[in-house]
Amino acid sequence: MRGKGPLECHRTILVARHLAALGLHIEHIHADGRLESQTAALSRLARTLKLPEEDMFHSREELLDEVYGRQEARIAHDLSHADAVQAGSVAG
Repeated sequence: MRGKGPLECHRTILVARHLAALGLHIEHIHADGRLESQTAALSRLARTLKLPEEDMFHSREELLDEVYGRQEARIAHDLSHADAVQAGSVAG
């Protein structure tokens, strides 16, 4: 089974978010060995979600909260679906 990319990984969305808030520089390692900073990953995620990276009415922090929030919801949905499938296969 192939690993998930940084944008689908809970470590990027949950753990790295808090480490970055502490001022640490975060680098994600892709399957091909390429490195991507947390900042670059979030910019890519914002584009993927079709959310602005800059907005005259919202701070950068507010925009990042929206990016994080939407991806958290997507990942939580995927995890709950995977758990349900796994539970069904174990019970069945």
